[in-house]
Amino acid sequence: MKRELQVSVFLTFITLAYYLLNSLALEFLGVEFISIPLTILLPASILFERARPNPISRATYIFSMLWLVFLIYLLMGWALVQFIWFFMDLPWLRILAVSLAALSVSYGVFRARKIEVKHLEIPFPVERRVRFVQLSDIHLGTVRSAGFLKEVSGAVRRAEPAAVLITGDLLDGSRPVDSRVLSSLETGAPIFFVSGNHDIYSGDFRSTVSDAGIRCIDQSVIDFEGIQIIGVGYSMERHSLPAILDMLDFDGDRPALLLHHLPVDWGDARERGIDLQLSGHTHGGQFYPFNIIVGLMFPFLRGLYSDSGRFLYVSEGTGTWGPPVRLGSSCEVTVIDLVPATADYNDGRI
Repeated sequence: MKRELQVSVFLTFITLAYYLLNSLALEFLGVEFISIPLTILLPASILFERARPNPISRATYIFSMLWLVFLIYLLMGWALVQFIWFFMDLPWLRILAVSLAALSVSYGVFRARKIEVKHLEIPFPVERRVRFVQLSDIHLGTVRSAGFLKEVSGAVRRAEPAAVLITGDLLDGSRPVDSRVLSSLETGAPIFFVSGNHDIYSGDFRSTVSDAGIRCIDQSVIDFEGIQIIGVGYSMERHSLPAILDMLDFDGDRPALLLHHLPVDWGDARERGIDLQLSGHTHGGQFYPFNIIVGLMFPFLRGLYSDSGRFLYVSEGTGTWGPPVRLGSSCEVTVIDLVPATADYNDGRI
């Protein structure tokens, strides 16, 4: 009941904001009479995708999400046009604003379809090199499905990791996903997973991932290749990481790798002996101008950070949430080589 209330509040807020965007943009285009039908499409498609998913609701959902990004860029262009029109009257600037918005969305869709493989070497208290692949924020659901997972699987298999580490939001929560879809993630290596906020929205996600051969390690510790892999799943309670780590049975003097969806409380993790924390959630901001907003909310936005010989890596995400658009970020598969800690790294962002 609480979850349904949250969804209702979210949809109400999104619908009102979406109507305002539509009204402003379509008035600029001179076709404001279609603002209400276009506004209704988004919440309707969200509801149908959750309750009765079908090809029409999927197509409508994707169109509405792309239209939302188009509106944002169109209004940014409109603001620029109004500034210029304050000095001169050039009607072709209206066409220019529309064209730039359409090009921005098109390029963003192109960027979101490309998977970028990133390679990292991180000093770690191991005797020999150990390779992991980190996946994060795949968001399987309406936009991403089995076909995308097969592409990801190919990139993972080519890296030949000892294990695959998924740091949350494997599922999107936009529509039901069964274990047959997840089974498309064939990596040839064991897969360890911790939950993110969208996995929680997906209902009984633990059974779904388990049936697909993926091991959920929320609030647990496993020993792998001499490394303690500590999994802390998503919690609705803010800054819960320190308390959960204190409850888990691990040795702070032994090599410790933490999987935690949110890139927060890293200082608390370091104090408890965590050598490397892997996180996601931020999507690197996914597309402009939201990278600025997300950066204000999460100072550790993306990339590798170091402090006192301990590390935090924040993935930009393997998939996308909402609009399948990337501008200023990439869909990444991260190949992480843990190497004996002999290299000197400066504190800060690497």
